[in-house]
Amino acid sequence: MQSGKLITFEGLDGCGKSTQLDKAKKWLKLQGCEVIKTQQPGGTKIGKLIRNILLNPEHKELNPESELLLYLSDRIQHITEIIIPAKIDGKIVLCDRFHDSTVAYQGYGRGLNLESIESIINQRIKPYTPDLTFLLTISTKTIAHRLDQRKEKSVKDRLDIESHNFFERTAKGYQELASAEPERFVCLDGEQEIEYIHQKIISELKIRFSIG
Repeated sequence: MQSGKLITFEGLDGCGKSTQLDKAKKWLKLQGCEVIKTQQPGGTKIGKLIRNILLNPEHKELNPESELLLYLSDRIQHITEIIIPAKIDGKIVLCDRFHDSTVAYQGYGRGLNLESIESIINQRIKPYTPDLTFLLTISTKTIAHRLDQRKEKSVKDRLDIESHNFFERTAKGYQELASAEPERFVCLDGEQEIEYIHQKIISELKIRFSIG
């Protein structure tokens, strides 16, 4: 029933994924594609409320398991409300983060055992696994520098203030996810020039989906 595509952009905060998603959206629209840009968490009205809870730096007492369930709640709402209808209509959904972020950040970064939520994942998330995932990789040193620059004029969120070791574990999680599904993941060096990365993404979209 689902004739559209779900394309996700993943990586550590500051890797440039959001910039590349925006550029990909513009290019796809120029090719005549119907495109929806969205994000997790926060892609729905309910999701925005969940996102505010998750990223508020004042919520230091938020339990890791509670955090995990909030991300899942946002994802299920988002899949039901945004992704499924869009794919049925034949649209291309570009999503800033999806379930890979939860595995990398909560599974590897926080060290949570995700087996406890396996039935939910299998029933409500895996059926909507992305058709293609762009993973932008970047060193944690560069991440720290970029986040400092980006957040100079604003308050850092809960994830921005995590430890260096947390981001190292999360980066390792992404690497293992990509190695396990090489047919879905396209790994890109996030430290390359923005336009160079964009051209790599365009090339992959042309090959995978005969666009352009």
